Amino acid sequence: MIDRETLIENLTRSLRASDSARAAWLGGSDATGRTDRWSDIDIAVVVEDDAVEETFVRVEHSLAELSPISIRMRIPQPTWHGFDQSFYQLRDAEPTLMIDLSVIKRSNPEKFLEPERHGNAITLFDRDDIVKPAPLDRRALAARMRARLEELRTRFPLFQNLVTKAVHRDSMVEAVATFHGVTFRPLVDILRIRYVPERFDFGSRYLQSDLSAELYLRLERMV
Repeated sequence: MIDRETLIENLTRSLRASDSARAAWLGGSDATGRTDRWSDIDIAVVVEDDAVEETFVRVEHSLAELSPISIRMRIPQPTWHGFDQSFYQLRDAEPTLMIDLSVIKRSNPEKFLEPERHGNAITLFDRDDIVKPAPLDRRALAARMRARLEELRTRFPLFQNLVTKAVHRDSMVEAVATFHGVTFRPLVDILRIRYVPERFDFGSRYLQSDLSAELYLRLERMV
């Protein structure tokens, strides 16, 4: 089976060979120091604005040299983050060793390089001094948190009855699914706003390390 290091080396070599690719780095578990045997590969590459499609072609050709691509999923535009993004699973790699590729236009000011939110990017190559910590816009972050709090002040009490009525109707699948959407996720958001405001919108991602062991255990008992 293809291992993680081989895949990263393959992708780095392929991207570095293109003059249109200006910088590439690892995010996700690599950037946050959480890499384990189950980790996928989160790789971001900044390219010239007219080189997005050729970059995907290059990457897919490079991956195919290692193994047939068994699953590919391109996220339709517009994406919520403004990047072009595709996921790959290879026949000859573990299913958990998924590749999450973000192709970022050079003109896009957003790169997801704020350490408080995304960790410390692991540079693969950098031709233009792009891969460096970006300042966190705390004013914009605070505005988004306030908006989420205002939404929850209405949304949370309004929709708890949906869980209650599903329980009374003995519709337990509906009750559990609704509970996670209208009760549990808002609670997670509130705890994040209180204790980890920089990542208030990360949901359950990194939750075990972001919250205290006591708080996490209490949440665990609810699911």
